Parts: sequence; C-alpha cells; structure tokens
Amino acid sequence: MPELKESKPFKDGMADGSPGRPGRTPPLPLARLSPSGFFILVVIAAAFGVGSVRQELALSLVGAILLSVWTYCLVLGFVMALVHRNKASRMRFDLSPREITAGMAVETLYKEGARFFRIPGILIRCRLCLETKDGRRVEHIFDPGLPAGPLTVPLRGAYYSRGDELRVLDAFHFFSFSWPLRRETEARLLVSPRPLEEGLPVKPRSGGRERHSGVHYLRNDDLIDHRPYIPGDDPRRINWKLYSHGTSNALFVREGESEPPPHSRFLILVDTETDRILYSPGAGRDAVDLLCVQALTMARELAGRGMDVLTGYTGGTIREGDPAQAMAWPASLPVSGPAELPSVDRGTCILALPRTSAGTSALDRLLGRRPPPPLPCDILFLYTEDGPGLIQEAAETCARLYGARNAVRSQAVPIARVPATPGTVTPGTATPGTTP
Repeated sequence: MPELKESKPFKDGMADGSPGRPGRTPPLPLARLSPSGFFILVVIAAAFGVGSVRQELALSLVGAILLSVWTYCLVLGFVMALVHRNKASRMRFDLSPREITAGMAVETLYKEGARFFRIPGILIRCRLCLETKDGRRVEHIFDPGLPAGPLTVPLRGAYYSRGDELRVLDAFHFFSFSWPLRRETEARLLVSPRPLEEGLPVKPRSGGRERHSGVHYLRNDDLIDHRPYIPGDDPRRINWKLYSHGTSNALFVREGESEPPPHSRFLILVDTETDRILYSPGAGRDAVDLLCVQALTMARELAGRGMDVLTGYTGGTIREGDPAQAMAWPASLPVSGPAELPSVDRGTCILALPRTSAGTSALDRLLGRRPPPPLPCDILFLYTEDGPGLIQEAAETCARLYGARNAVRSQAVPIARVPATPGTVTPGTATPGTTP
C-alpha cells in the first residue's frame, strides 16, 4: 500500500474523524429547505390566497396540486431519511488506485454498506469531497446503488476527506436530508505532477563520492577466464604471460566485469512557502505546482545519469527512490520548521519562489540550521516569463541577497508556464462527478 501516513491531519477539524464514527447513531434528520422549495411554497400560498379572494377555483386547484407534491416530497423524504440514517455510520468508500498522476481517473469502490429501499421521486446520493491543505477541492456525487464511475483529478496534491455525506433528497430538489460519512484522518489520494520533457539544466558543482572498484576478473577453479583479443580491446588487459607460454602465438585478454559507474547522492528540496504580497492563494498553489513539476523533471534526469537523488520539501520528509510521490505532498502553506536533512555528498538544490522579505521564512531557518544543508547549495528562484514584473524584480533581488551567503549560489530563473492538463478546472473549484 502507498505510504499515505506521512502528512498530519488538518488542525481545523477537517480530518479529526469525529463525525460519522463507527457505532455512533446519527441524529434525527432535519429537513433542509432549498431555494426552489421555498419558492414553490410562496407560489402555493399565493395561489390559495388569490384563489380565495377572487373566487378562482383554477388557482386554488393549482395550489392544491403543488401543495400535494410539496408535501409528498417532505413526508416521504423524511421517512426515507429515517429508514437509512443508520447506514451512514457503516458506509465506506475506497479510491483505487490511491496514487495517480494529474489528469488520471480513479474508481470509487463501495466497500461497506447495505441495500437501499427506494420510493418513486426520492433520490439517494453519496457525496465524496476531497480537499488539499491549501484549499484545492474535488467533489464526486453518485448513487450508491449504481456504479460510481470514474473520478478525474486534474490537479496535483495530497487529498483528504472533507465533508463526505449521505444525502436523501427529492427529484425536484425541494428538500434534502444528510449525514456525514466516516472520515479518514490520513490522505486518501496522492496526485503527483506530470514531468516535463525537458527541465532546468542541472550541473552539480562537486564531484561527489565515487565508487570505482576497478576491473573484476571472472575466475574459475583453475585460472582467470580469457577470450581471444579483438582489435579495439584495451592492450593493458592482454595476458602476455599466456602469450609467451602459448604455442599458437595468439593474443588473449583477461575477461573482466564492467566497471561500475560513479555513485553520488544529490538532494532536491522544494520550498513551499509563498509570499502573500506577490501571490494570491490560487496563484500560490499554481506556483508551487510549477516548483514540483521542475523538481520531478530534474530528479528523474539526474537519476538517469546514475545519481542517487533525494527529494522533499521544507517541513516534510526526505524520500529516496521515485520522486513522483514526494512531489504530491507539498502544499502552498507556511511551515513551522525545516525538513530533517539526510547525509548527502553531492550537494543541495533548493527550488523556491520569490519573496519580499527575508529572515523569517522556512528557507532562512533551513539555511541557518545546525548542521547546515549539505554544501554546495544552489537556490533557484523560479518565476514565470509571463508573470508580473514585480515578481521578476523580487526574484532578482532574492538571488542577489541569498547569493551573498557563504557557499551558496543563488540565481533567478525564468520558466515557461506548464500547459494545462486536459480537463483542468480552476484551482479551488469543485469537479463534480455524476450529478443528482
């Protein structure tokens, strides 16, 4: 199973697990009158009032018909809510797979529950709401008695449960009754960014720790394995002793294993803190997405060169292996402290956003920690080429100030905006599934 327990639950009660706790009987349902239901109630009152004053039987008949429909929706909706209210605490839905790439779809699996009794005109719906810590939300509404269908998640992030509920409503949407479903305290879905075909040029400044073990010769019980000499072989591997004692006057080279490539470790960090003066909440989420995309592309490129690449973000855990999962966690939020840094020998590259103040951010605490980040340290302040001039000016100022630190090389780097994934919605808005 994917490691979805790294990130902590929300502090504002979003994922505290209190609502919908197993074994807890939901409260009695209360009708929630929609604007359309209130409007029909006003029409009913007006029809009866005008029909009574003007002695218009047709208006009174229309009012009676509307009142019958309105009452049917209210009474039978309440009855259905009473029948199904205990099922909210037993229902459970799983998402499969739980790790995807932005733009992919997941299946909603109905794991626990019971059959639902049906009445004409009364609908039963489940609403799954997933939200990241920085306010990015995706919704999926479906009938629990039917296949839920795929849920497409267009934007990167670690998604938690936020307001999952079981709802009973009428076909006209006059009334609704709902109860919260069981919540999970850990992230339910990790959506990693899509790497670019070509990322930032990376040139680590140090040589790294190299492991050259030399040529390993293949030995059997008697002697080292040999093969006939082929033009182009290294002359230093010719066994001259075998040539001098042989009778065929043929050259043989000692068969050896290939030499292992140099081995080094390189650390890539994403600074998730955004300046509220330069970035709005939505723009901050998009900017952190750009950092994660560039970090993922950079990490995979260095891994293709034979390096051991570690990836992470300020305030989070440093990971080895595939960086895609590590780049799903960062959120556009201030962090309380720097990441716990491992021991690396090649250096550190930090991807950050421009800022208007220095000295109090997680990046400053990271550079001032003891022991400091693995040196040499490169800090890249990224900004989009089509962004406001104020952000470019702030990036150049940050590069000059942070570059004055000892053993730190800092630069402002313009990048192109990543093309939108097909089906992408505006950050912060909902992506509905099957509508009621």
